[in-house]
This record gives sequence, C-alpha cells and structure tokens, in this order.
Amino acid sequence: MRAIQVSPDVFQAIWSARKPGQDNEDAILRGVFKLPEESKQPERDLSITVGFHDPRYGVKLEPDFEIFRTYRGKEYRARAIQGFWNLNGTGYATLNELNKAIGIAGPENAWKAWYYMDGKRRRPLSDLRDQSTIVRRKV
Repeated sequence: MRAIQVSPDVFQAIWSARKPGQDNEDAILRGVFKLPEESKQPERDLSITVGFHDPRYGVKLEPDFEIFRTYRGKEYRARAIQGFWNLNGTGYATLNELNKAIGIAGPENAWKAWYYMDGKRRRPLSDLRDQSTIVRRKV
C-alpha cells in the first residue's frame, strides 16, 4: 500500500462515498472506481495508524483518543483518527474547524473548551500542551 496526502474535504468526500462493508479508504475507492476487491492486501485499521499530532504545542495523542464538550446544552464527542478529529464520520484537521462544525463561529480558545478524561477527572485539552510553547496575548 502507498500513503497519500489529502485535504480534509477530500477525506470527508471519500468517507461520504462509503458503502456497507467498506471499512477503509482502499475499499471505498475501489468501489468508486469499480475496481475488483483486493483480498490479498492487508486491511488498514484506521484506529491503529495515527491519532493526532500538533508539533506546534508538543501534543501527540494516541489513536482513538476521545475529547468532548458541551455547547448549547448538547454534548459533542470527537476521536483522534489519522491526524483528524473525527466527529460523526467527518474529519476536521484542527480544533477550530471542529468548533465551526458544531456551530461556534466566534473566537474561542478551543484548547480550553474541549476536554478529555484523565482517569476519573475531566481535564481541558490545553493541559496536554507544552506550556512553554503557548504565546500569551498582552491585555
């Protein structure tokens, strides 16, 4: 298999074309291009390959790492898969894109708005950032 780089909207379009039984990008694209199934190729498990990595802040998360937040009384949960935040089958490359997807248009520190569970404690995602990399604005 070969790795390819695609933008978030192309990634979303690939998964939007998914048919039952197509559990990876190779199977989905074989269906789109009407290619025969390739049973000799090992299946690619998205939950094992990559989680999420943001080198700007020294954050590297395991695959399937879950974050959550509540907005306007509704809880949202997203998982780190293949370098994207997956929310309801759609991948978002950044936390700000994830925020826009749930309807947040204004400025907000998404790192502080999204949480994860550390054992039994809820903690803001910002706790995982290397604090020395954060630039604080002067007020």
